[in-house]
Amino acid sequence: MTWQRLKQGLPAGLLGRIALAVGPTNPTHVYALVETTQGMLWDSKDQGDHWTKVSDFHGLSARPFYFSLLHVSPVDDRKLFFSSFLLLRSDDGGKTTTPIDRGVHVDHHALWIDPQNPDRMFQGNDGGVYVTENGAKSWRFLNNLPIEQFYMVSAGSGDSPYMLCGGLQDNNAWCGPSSGVPGPGAAGGLSGAEWFTVTGGDGEYAVIAPSDSSILYVDSQNGNITRVDLKTGLVRAIRPYVSGVSEMKPADLQYRFNWTSPIAVSPRDANTVYLGGNVVFRSRDGGEHWTALSPDLTRNEKSKQVTSGGPIESDISGAETYNTILTITLAPTDSNVLWVGSDDGLVHVTRDGGRTWTNVAGHFPGQARDLEGRVYQIGVSPFDAGTAYLAIDRHELDDRRPYVFKTTDFGKTWTDIGKGLPQDVPARVVREDPNLRGFLVLGTDAALCYSRDGGASWKPLKADVPTVPVYDVQFVGRTHDLVIATHGRGLFLLDNITALEELTPEVASADLHVFSTLPAQIRVRPRRSGVAPSRFTTPNAPAGAVIDYYLKAALDTGGADAAGRAPGEASRGGGERSRRGHVIVTVTDAHGDTVTVDSTGPGKQGVNRFVWNLRYAGPTRLNFEKPPGAEEEENPFRNLLGPRVVPGTYTVGVTAGGRTATQTVTVQPDPILGGDPAAFAAQLRAGLEWRNAVSALNEMLNRIVSLETQLKNTQQALRENAAADTAVQRGARELGRKLGELKDSLYNSEVQRDAGQDDVHHLNRFQDRLQGLGFGLALAYAQPPTEVIAARLKELRTALDGYLVRFNDLVRTDVATFNKTAQERQAPILVSGRPIEVREVKIVSR
Repeated sequence: MTWQRLKQGLPAGLLGRIALAVGPTNPTHVYALVETTQGMLWDSKDQGDHWTKVSDFHGLSARPFYFSLLHVSPVDDRKLFFSSFLLLRSDDGGKTTTPIDRGVHVDHHALWIDPQNPDRMFQGNDGGVYVTENGAKSWRFLNNLPIEQFYMVSAGSGDSPYMLCGGLQDNNAWCGPSSGVPGPGAAGGLSGAEWFTVTGGDGEYAVIAPSDSSILYVDSQNGNITRVDLKTGLVRAIRPYVSGVSEMKPADLQYRFNWTSPIAVSPRDANTVYLGGNVVFRSRDGGEHWTALSPDLTRNEKSKQVTSGGPIESDISGAETYNTILTITLAPTDSNVLWVGSDDGLVHVTRDGGRTWTNVAGHFPGQARDLEGRVYQIGVSPFDAGTAYLAIDRHELDDRRPYVFKTTDFGKTWTDIGKGLPQDVPARVVREDPNLRGFLVLGTDAALCYSRDGGASWKPLKADVPTVPVYDVQFVGRTHDLVIATHGRGLFLLDNITALEELTPEVASADLHVFSTLPAQIRVRPRRSGVAPSRFTTPNAPAGAVIDYYLKAALDTGGADAAGRAPGEASRGGGERSRRGHVIVTVTDAHGDTVTVDSTGPGKQGVNRFVWNLRYAGPTRLNFEKPPGAEEEENPFRNLLGPRVVPGTYTVGVTAGGRTATQTVTVQPDPILGGDPAAFAAQLRAGLEWRNAVSALNEMLNRIVSLETQLKNTQQALRENAAADTAVQRGARELGRKLGELKDSLYNSEVQRDAGQDDVHHLNRFQDRLQGLGFGLALAYAQPPTEVIAARLKELRTALDGYLVRFNDLVRTDVATFNKTAQERQAPILVSGRPIEVREVKIVSR
């Protein structure tokens, strides 16, 4: 067999991943989705002899190494489906696309189209499996498949049922009961409806405070840690370090965080929490303040701390950040002993609460001193702080052997306890049963094993556990339960393993043996739960202040009214013709200062409703960007929200048809949380300072783009005029160069912002960093910014002042010089506006 490389019309140079697709209705029509800097999609009408570029839309394969999947309809070779960050359909051979995954999880990796009924499709994405029967007009989530990918699991204190929490790959972190409450007439068990999310994104660690099960510490990817109070529902962002790999390569960061940053909580104090980066952070006040408890506990190899991706494009998610801590374990018997493992094979222990640390790796029996690998978990003995168990995973180094070790002297010496395990299955976690010294459970990439003799020998632990990677195991001592977190089949709970603990060789040889029993409780089942319905949602009550108003005559606000009439069309009943104009809602505080002005109030005849979201107006928008759609309007990741108002009395003015009427609104604090007025005021001040800074920055960018547009128009006019003055042309080119340099230092114009996740290929620029800081500020409740956030805001504000000086000087000198030259030569001049400055925040004490 011989192969011929196809080149005619395809991009030259370095190429990455390539996906091919062809439909059965026209086998000569071939499509190629190519990772290159020269485009995205090509097609050939002659089985690949000649190719034509079709599209450069990055959304077709937002991250080529992760997606690169397209399908051709079985009935139309012009209809394509692209599985990318969004699921896209094209009806014109890939020239244009439309998202068809409304209400569906992002990150699409599999698609099957029924060849007999193309309207029937199954798709697999990071959220699970979905099916449509109507050509993607609607999708049904098959949420009864046990395919969850857990990173870890933690168990709460208290009687059974106790709470379990864990993080799921790209599916939030979840908590729920270990069991339902059995009783008379109780059928089945947990339906899944009892579980709830405690963070978004990729749920990583979700740790229940042992001394108070209502307090959780949870993180999503890259060390984004929050504190969750289940009694009040309050969530606080408490990250100790703001900068990350989206700003600079890891080698230049002071602190590095793994995608799955570990959390540990003191068994005696719910406010003492530990977080792993490349150092161990500790907070004694629930995350308000942090200190670095250790030096760098990794190999800190700067050559491996580069911006991730390939030679064609970067891919800066943070998932590949190296030289980071993967596990922190507190010794149950000694609060001064902490064990730490990293992704590069190091193991450290402190015996004095973090004052000194010892690297105890490098002398594992039979292994090289520089043995690398991932130490995902360290199981510290519940009987002895110096006894620990660990596994080292090296499968990413093309070594699938299980490396399992034990120490009984704080890591001075290690024993290989992996003998007898399958030699082609990596191991991940080992823990010791708090009810039986030497009883170990081991999780591997394919199975669960147990040992009764401290690891000298192993047996498979079946118990209906499928063949699946086991990422974590936890013993629940008081109930003798074993909880298993799998990466692909969800959580398993083995209730009361007393029989396994007591199944000694002597017992196994006996004709009859009754194992020990645990106390049993009489349980009352207070209510009967119904059968879980298919997934559906109903509208919530309005979130905010409801402003209802009556209009005698309809106002034409620029779109069809509630009855479907076009602008200016009279009512069919012969009523009064609608008047043009807007309904403007203005909110002012008790001192008469404007909070927000909104011109989107409905204007139909009769009673109308406007809902104020209890926020100040957001920052000035970038007018050269595509505005967010209806789905994105309330998405804090994609929409810029203003800060929350503080409790108090506000005046709402509704202006319509030249008349204004007012009403007062009382804003009250959350009835459960309450809130310190000083804390509300401090939060508001920080939020307004951020908003005003972003407004000034965006206004500067809007002005730069406006000047660039004016210059392009002037240059075009001059090119069309053979007698045009060359001095004006030179001045336009030089001014355009300076404007472009300033804009490029602030904003990345190469990112296709309508092609979801396209920003993952670029380091953040100043506008991204300043705008991104507002996410936490916008969602905070009576929470002044932490020291870390306050310092970051001050740093960015100082940098912004420098950029504003640079822009204002450019307008005052270069633009003025260009205008003088243009005016002298009767060419168009530029409109640049007044100097830009950040509005001062003034908050009068309420």
